[in-house]
Amino acid sequence: NGLEFAYGYSACESRPGVCCVEPRSHPQHHFRQTVQLRNTKVPAEEIANIISELIEDYPGHDYNLLRRNCCHFADDFCIRLGVGGIPGWVHRLARLGAGIETMLQNAPRPIKERFLG
Repeated sequence: NGLEFAYGYSACESRPGVCCVEPRSHPQHHFRQTVQLRNTKVPAEEIANIISELIEDYPGHDYNLLRRNCCHFADDFCIRLGVGGIPGWVHRLARLGAGIETMLQNAPRPIKERFLG
């Protein structure tokens, strides 16, 4: 329908993290390229239901740069649409960062204090 859905942070618990904009125009995102996926076979009415569920499942205050970001949202949305997940390279940096964060959190105290304060 010519709309692009995105997920981002919101400090207000009553404000959803999901929004829609014209494709490639979200002011907080930098677009490198379009990723072509299969066409969905999900009817428009069901897509509206999926979007309503995503709005509930992705509140803005749950946003986490490494573990629950716009790429995680896009992957979930694509899976629900039946077109498969997004390519792994799209959220590789977030996965790498989350892994490093986990290692630092589980590191011995002197290392943790040095890097995490």
